[in-house]
Amino acid sequence: MLSEIRIENMILIDELQLQFGPGLNVMTGETGAGKSIIADCLELLIGERFNSDMVRDKTKKSVVEGVFTVAGSSPLAEFLQERELIDGDEDHLIISRQINTQGRTINRVNDRTVTASFLKNLAEYLVDIHLQDDHHQILNPRLYTSFLDSLSPEIQSLTSQTAQVYKRWKTVIQEIDDLKSQEGRRSADQEYIEFQIAEIEGAALIPGEFEELEQEKNRILSAEKISLALSQVQQLVFGDNNSAVELLAEGRKALRGVDDPFFEELTEILQEAYFLLEDAGKRMQHFWGQLEYEPNRLEIVDNRLQVINKIKRKYGEQTSEVLEQLNRLREERVKLERLEFQVLDLEKERDQLWQEYDGMAERITELRQMVARSLEIRIKEELAELSMPGVRFVIEVNEGTPSANGHDEVAFLFSANSGEELRPLNRIASGGEISRFILALKAALAEAYHVPVLIFDEIDVGVGGQALLGMGAKLRQLSRTHQVILITHSPQIACLADIHWQLHKESASGHTQIAARLLDEDERIGELARMLAGDQITETARNHVRQMLQAAHQTNQN
Repeated sequence: MLSEIRIENMILIDELQLQFGPGLNVMTGETGAGKSIIADCLELLIGERFNSDMVRDKTKKSVVEGVFTVAGSSPLAEFLQERELIDGDEDHLIISRQINTQGRTINRVNDRTVTASFLKNLAEYLVDIHLQDDHHQILNPRLYTSFLDSLSPEIQSLTSQTAQVYKRWKTVIQEIDDLKSQEGRRSADQEYIEFQIAEIEGAALIPGEFEELEQEKNRILSAEKISLALSQVQQLVFGDNNSAVELLAEGRKALRGVDDPFFEELTEILQEAYFLLEDAGKRMQHFWGQLEYEPNRLEIVDNRLQVINKIKRKYGEQTSEVLEQLNRLREERVKLERLEFQVLDLEKERDQLWQEYDGMAERITELRQMVARSLEIRIKEELAELSMPGVRFVIEVNEGTPSANGHDEVAFLFSANSGEELRPLNRIASGGEISRFILALKAALAEAYHVPVLIFDEIDVGVGGQALLGMGAKLRQLSRTHQVILITHSPQIACLADIHWQLHKESASGHTQIAARLLDEDERIGELARMLAGDQITETARNHVRQMLQAAHQTNQN
């Protein structure tokens, strides 16, 4: 229940506080007294855009604050407790929206900063507002399905499951389309990958081969120089005339026979040096022997190096990098080969998902048709009480385009007069008929409403006579299960109120502001008489109002 709303620095409002109670709360006043401003501020509480043009004094902040009483076992309490916005023993909710002097909007719920979108989600559990132009939205055919679904927990559960299956089904279809669109490119990619693999494999690279061939090439090119150097070393170190080996052997002989530790150590050193030279000589002879190359060896080595360099320029600076690229290409080839099987698997999954979706959607259709028949009867009963007994109203559940909540298209068909053809409600109903239908719809859906507060802005416009009395009775009926806040110009409706606020403008020193007064019984008589007879209030008008209030009191007691 909305207990209080406080408005500060908004349009023609300096500061205003209104308190509301359970039952039927009405706000009345002359045209232009500010009733629509109050309605706009109520909308701000549930997340509507806070326009800086609404700020009266740009040097001060603007505030709209609402205090709500929360029932302990309500869906609203559960929503707030899950988000830790109230404790289990708390029963008050304070929503505050303000725009500061810098134009920044701040939204708070129980002193915690929230987004405007969060407030809109919260509104689903808190307030249902119907403004003067909202019939275009309520009578939007896209909402008809949700009206039916709100009356059936089984439909709500099924549509939740259906949405998941539908989402996956759409995803799989997109994946199939993406893969199929790649088929032409996949073929070209596969051919190119095969070419690359064949090129690398054809080179038959061996780790370390390039370095060995480079070394061999250098030796071939330097063979004459190397041979000359080896020849000189052979003569100087290993020759027959005073070579290093011969002199070393003579030195070893000279040390024999001397019994001294130093000479023994020296002999060992010379002997080790001799053996090292002897080993070096063998290795030199072996190396020298390898310098004898085939006449075309340089060409063979050079050609092989060109092949390796070509591959390295395309696939990697090092042989190891080229071989890694070869492995990646082979993996990519396997992936491309599997694409065809992926498409087949996805097509199978698509068909299974559709079968599952279609089964659930058919069940949803059956349930909606059952709910539609029940809602038809309820709305006809409500319309009869609103002085539309001859109306024909039919809810059709037709097959439509598959969507996340099934494949139904719901139509509301209406005929206000007997003999007239049934036509879409949003195209043929008059303003007064639409107002009564909306009220009938809300009354019929009232049991399924989780929102405790219903707000109507002049829903009685275009309605008069017995129909207006029926509308008043219906609003009164709704106020027994919901808090109803109503802006009205109708004395027949206002006289039914439990709480009656009168809005008016006050001017002083060239400054105009909106003010409100909570009416007592005598003041109510004066306001209702003004609404009934205009500014020239007569005693006859007052007596008529007293009779209306007495009748309303009796109605409220029943």
